[in-house]
Amino acid sequence: MFPSLSAHLAALALCAIDVVVRAVRLRLLVPGDARLSLWQAVTINAYGDAASAVTPGRVGGDPARFLACRRAGVEAPRVLAGLAVEALIDWVLLAAATVVLGLVFADTAAAGARHLVALATGPTARLLIVLVLALALGSAAAARWYRRRLPAGALGSVTAACQRARQLGWPSVTLAATLTAVSMALRVAILPVLVAGQPGLATGAVVLGSFTLLFGQLALPTPAGAGAVELGFVGGFAGTLSAATLATLLIAWRVYTLILPAALGALLFAREALGRRRQVVDREIVQGSSSASRVRG
Repeated sequence: MFPSLSAHLAALALCAIDVVVRAVRLRLLVPGDARLSLWQAVTINAYGDAASAVTPGRVGGDPARFLACRRAGVEAPRVLAGLAVEALIDWVLLAAATVVLGLVFADTAAAGARHLVALATGPTARLLIVLVLALALGSAAAARWYRRRLPAGALGSVTAACQRARQLGWPSVTLAATLTAVSMALRVAILPVLVAGQPGLATGAVVLGSFTLLFGQLALPTPAGAGAVELGFVGGFAGTLSAATLATLLIAWRVYTLILPAALGALLFAREALGRRRQVVDREIVQGSSSASRVRG
């Protein structure tokens, strides 16, 4: 069996810990009178994961979290400030990690890039490249349409958000940055854990590939980097794993890095929607009973 049961359990544990770490970070960056509980923060991030997974270029993630925070009673400037600081931390750490990994694994990165170029220019990959480019163009057009559909005043006052961001303080921002680094490390570790013990795979190459596949999606217009990520995944492991093993590994990796977080968000959203619907029905029943009582009276 590949990956092994222990590898699946370890990957699941990494995924679960990452969910908790990101929830703690959200609570830290979005303080206020209506303090988010840990479960509320988990739910809000899960909504963002679900929206990011199905929208081009992940454009739906932060708007979904913004609306969820507002429904939880957090004022708009605080939400905006928290999400903006979180995004800034993400990009700074991603840039730093890219430089560090690029220097440490320079030879591995160069060899991998040459290998991918050779595969992409081969006759068997040309049709796939064309399909990926077509999907990317369509997704970019959809993302542009989506951004135009957002209400002009939906994000509140930028000035008030900047004031709230300054109020966070360096201790909170530093702790949030530490949690972000932990979250990144947890997600990058999922692929090395899944292939642990597999002969013929260099640990450095797997770590570098995991980082590139995960965070390269941020620069891709397709939902969850669909198409391009799969192409890079197959190209990176080509010649080292059989086709069946490679397909199994790709599915497992996508489950732990994409499908499980998105499914959690979809399930929580469906539960909340059903709960709101039940409350509406209950109110209608109560109102109907009251009206009937007044008529009989």
